[in-house]
Parts: sequence; C-alpha cells; structure tokens
Amino acid sequence: MLYVTRHGETTWNASGFVCGRADVPLTEKGQKQAEILAEKVAQLEITVTKIIHSPLQRAKVTAQAVADKLQLPMEMDERLVEMDFGEYDGMPSYETVFQEARQEFAIRFPNGESVLDVYARVVPLIEECLADKENIYLLVCHNALIRIMNAYFHPMPNATFFDFFVDNTELVVFDSLNDSLSIKR
Repeated sequence: MLYVTRHGETTWNASGFVCGRADVPLTEKGQKQAEILAEKVAQLEITVTKIIHSPLQRAKVTAQAVADKLQLPMEMDERLVEMDFGEYDGMPSYETVFQEARQEFAIRFPNGESVLDVYARVVPLIEECLADKENIYLLVCHNALIRIMNAYFHPMPNATFFDFFVDNTELVVFDSLNDSLSIKR
C-alpha cells in the first residue's frame, strides 16, 4: 500500500499558471490544506510510518505539517520533483501551446522533460516503497507525478491519462495487492 498526496495550494495554482520546477510557496489556503491533510493522515486505518517529499518547498512544507502532527521521519527524494515543463513553466495553463505539448508522452517540453522521462525516474521509487514491507509511505509530490503513478498502477488510454487530476492535498491510495485506487476526500 502506498499513500500519495499533492502539495497544498500555491500562488501559481491559485492563478492558473503552470507550476513545474519553479519553487513557488504555499498560499495561506495551502498552509491550511496541509494542516487538514495532517488530520486526515492521523485518522487513517493503516498507519503511515515514513514520509518522502519532493525537494520543492511546496511539497516540503506540506510534508512537514504531517510529519509534525504524527512525529514521523521525513526525507527528501529528488525523483519526486515536479515534471520539468521547461519554457512553459509560469505560463497560463490554458494556453493552447501548453495544452498541445502536454499531450505528447515521448516529446520533451522545450528545455524540459517528457512524460516518459518522469516515468523512468519515479517508477524505481514506487517499487522501492512497495518492496519495503516494514514501512507504509506517504509520498508528498505533484500532480504530474501522481498522474504518472496512477498510470503505473492502472494502464489506460492517453485521453484518460491526461484527464486524471488530483486536487491540492487530496490523498490517493494505491494498493498493490488488488491494484485498486481510492481517493480520500
């Protein structure tokens, strides 16, 4: 079993900008979302024992709220950093050029990564977490990574892949035993 969540709301999320590798801080709402997430994680039937987070501050601050609440160890893993959207970072997410570029699995964003690049770096981490029978992990990361993790557990057509979206601090559970996905709201 693996718990995954997206960081709290950032200023760019609130404004509708592509938020890739830019180290954008949480909004006040994002801070509150992190505190609510900590409460949710504290009430889970299966207890989280370790937290791994992206190196970006929005994920670290979100993870810290949970770690503080539950007195859990926390570590950073570069493989959880958000997808590098290259030249599109900071662009309004509704822009046609971005929307068209994000539909390509194997083509890298200009000066960035492709979906396949991210898949190659995140799958080994997923497998390491699932192989560790002594711990239950909470991964605190980003929407693009969670979309890719979902595809790892649930092979799907491209359109379904790109339609998958996780709200800020939404808690997703991947269960390797029965290949199920549930979202805790």
